Amino acid sequence: MTTDNALPLKFGHYYLYDYIGRGGMAEIFLAKTHTELGTERICVIKRILPELNRNRAFCEMLINEAKLCAQLSHANVVQTYELGHIDDQFYIAMEYVEGVDLNRLLGLLTRAQTALPLPFALFIIVETLRGLDYAHRLADASGAPLHIIHRDVSPTNVLISTEGEVKLCDFGIAKVQQSEGFADTHSLEDSHIKGKVAYMAPEHIAGSPIDQRADLFAAGILLWELLHGRRLYKSKDHEETLRRAKAADIPPLEDRDFPEFEMLAAIVRKALAKEPDHRFASGQEFIRALEDYMHISGIAVSQLRFSDFLMENVGENLKAQRREREQHLAVLLAMPKEPDESTGETVRLREETARFTQSLLGDEIDDDDEIDDDNNDNDNGDKTDSDADARNGDRASRPADTGASPAPTDDALDSAARLAAKFEREQQTPPSASAEAASPAWVPWAVASGVLVALLLLSAHFLGWW
Repeated sequence: MTTDNALPLKFGHYYLYDYIGRGGMAEIFLAKTHTELGTERICVIKRILPELNRNRAFCEMLINEAKLCAQLSHANVVQTYELGHIDDQFYIAMEYVEGVDLNRLLGLLTRAQTALPLPFALFIIVETLRGLDYAHRLADASGAPLHIIHRDVSPTNVLISTEGEVKLCDFGIAKVQQSEGFADTHSLEDSHIKGKVAYMAPEHIAGSPIDQRADLFAAGILLWELLHGRRLYKSKDHEETLRRAKAADIPPLEDRDFPEFEMLAAIVRKALAKEPDHRFASGQEFIRALEDYMHISGIAVSQLRFSDFLMENVGENLKAQRREREQHLAVLLAMPKEPDESTGETVRLREETARFTQSLLGDEIDDDDEIDDDNNDNDNGDKTDSDADARNGDRASRPADTGASPAPTDDALDSAARLAAKFEREQQTPPSASAEAASPAWVPWAVASGVLVALLLLSAHFLGWW
C-alpha cells in the first residue's frame, strides 16, 4: 500500500503526488502528466490492487469496462482518459474534479449544523439523473443501444465541484447488455453482488436480471436521504440492511413543510416502487417530474447559486484541501527534471551540432541540410559511424584548430562526424558517374537555338511573310 510518505512517485509518464484513498479494487492518487502538445494535466489515477492484477477474469472485465467508459462524454459524467498497464499494474486515468463527493459534503454540512436546502437537494438529483440518462441512452456506432447500467449510484460516486458541477463517476462495475441472453447468463448471486447494498434495488440484491430502472431506484434513495437529512438504511448489522433493502422497506416521505408536499411525495414513492414496472421508465421521465414540481412550487435553482452555497458553508474546508494538494504539488515541482524533448534540449543540441559542423566544414553545407541529414543518418547510425571513422579520421581532430565554438558534447561530435562523412561522399562522386550525369556544354545552346527557329517560322507563317 502506498502512503503520502512514498510520494511523489513516478509511475510511467505520470507523477503521483497526492494519495486520495483506497477502494475495493484500486488505490487512488492525484497525478500530473503532460499531453502530447506539452500541456500540463492534473488527473486521477486508479491503480489496480496487486492481487486483482493477477486475476485474469477481473482484468478482462476491467478492460471491457474501460472501453465502455471511454465512450462516455457528458457534462455530468467524469471522463475516463485511458486504461494502461505499467510495471505489471493496470491503471485507469480519469478526470480530476476539484471538490468533494456527496457523502463528504453531507458530513461537512452535518458538522456545521447546516441543512441542505430543498432547491439544492433537487438540483443534485436532477444533475445526477442527467448523467445517468445519457449513459442509459448511449448507442454504438451502428446505433444499437449499449444498455449501460451503472450499478453503484451512491453518495461516494456523486462528485460535486467547487463550481457547483455535479458529476457521476465510477462506471467501473457497469455491465453492457449486448445480447438478448446477456441478462440470463450474467444474473448476479449474493456472493458476487457489486456496489453498495444500501443503494441497491431489491431485484439487484435478489440476483435477478436488472436494467436501467435499478439505477433510477438508487437515485430515488439519494433523493429520500437528501430530503430527510439521514441515511435510509441506518444499521450496523449488514444482514439487517440486506433484509430491509431486499424487501424495499422504505418509510414514506415525512412532511417537513415542503411546498406541494403531496406532489413531491408521489415522485419519491414512484421512484422507490419495489416493482420495476411501477417506477419511472427512464431518467428523462424522472427529470421531467422533478422539473414540473420545481416549476409548480416556484423553486428556482442554478449551478451558480449552488456554488455560492458551497463557498459560503464549506468553502474553508475546500480551500484547506486545495492548499494541502498545492503543497504536495510544490514538492513534485521541486524535484529535478529528467531530460525531455519538450524542454528544448533536442533543439539546443541540434543547434550546437550545426555550429560545430560549420567549424569543421566551413560554409559549404546548408544548416537545414545538416539537421535533416543528422536525423536521416540516425536510422543507420552504426554503418555511418564506421564509414566516417574510416574516411574522416583526420578531420575529427580539427575542432581544436578552428576555435570557432565552445567545447562540443559527445553527441555533437558523433553528429558532426556523420555529417562530415556525408559531405565527403558527395564530394567524392566517382568520375564515371559524373561523366554519365553531366551533359556536353553545347547541348543547352542547341536546344535553345532550335526553339528560337521554330518560333520565327511560326511568326512568319501567321504574318504572311511565308
